[in-house]
Amino acid sequence: MATIRIHDLSVRAYIGTKAWERKNKQDLLVNITLEYDATKACRSDAIKDALDYGALATKVKSTIQHSRYLLLEKLATKVLDKIMVDQRVGWARVRLDKP
Repeated sequence: MATIRIHDLSVRAYIGTKAWERKNKQDLLVNITLEYDATKACRSDAIKDALDYGALATKVKSTIQHSRYLLLEKLATKVLDKIMVDQRVGWARVRLDKP
């Protein structure tokens, strides 16, 4: 298993329960830790066999930028759902911070 971390990915999103939060995008920091079976990638040293964490970061940013949730918990669950679509991912953790 390989551990991949995406640290302090900055994204702007509509998130929160207050009226002003619903009207104005806020900065979020996204931290993701995941483990996946990298056996094939380690053998081949080819990106096609690896989990492309650049593409994953792009997908996560897009998911967040196009969302409108009241709770960070709901948004974190949606991000986690996107990550877990890849069958190679054994587990993942998502942390969202409102600086």
